Amino acid sequence: MGTLRDAMGYPLLRAGLIMLILALLISIAGFYRVDKSYSASGTLGEGMHYLGDDKFESEYLYHNRTLVLYSSNANLSLLQGTEMTNYTLVNREITLHPTERPVIYVFNGSVNYTYSATAVDYPYAVYSLFAFVLMLVGVVMAFLGYSQFLRDVKEGKK
Repeated sequence: MGTLRDAMGYPLLRAGLIMLILALLISIAGFYRVDKSYSASGTLGEGMHYLGDDKFESEYLYHNRTLVLYSSNANLSLLQGTEMTNYTLVNREITLHPTERPVIYVFNGSVNYTYSATAVDYPYAVYSLFAFVLMLVGVVMAFLGYSQFLRDVKEGKK
């Protein structure tokens, strides 16, 4: 009967197992996450204002947004997708957690704002495609090497 040491003598089986281990390590590296953040503050006059950064909002995942608005006397609307919410601020500060990139339309007055967003980035996730291909090739090679080993054991060569 053949042993594991005998089986590892077959180049196809050994190469297939090495590819499988390498594919596993590459796919584990894809779970490495990096927290990213963006913040802006300033004063908004009358008119429509798009807050946030286009690149940041579209490039990263799982946003957590916080918008703080303060005014001594202003009327404004907060647009999020198809939803519009009206606010009247008179010496008042409000803290909002928008689900999308906020758009603010100030009707009159000026509004001080602080906008911050945090997100998650997985910089090595793109290598998981390579790991998948490596895994497929490794499985095929390991299977061919194992079947060659079993054939040799059956014939009594090992």
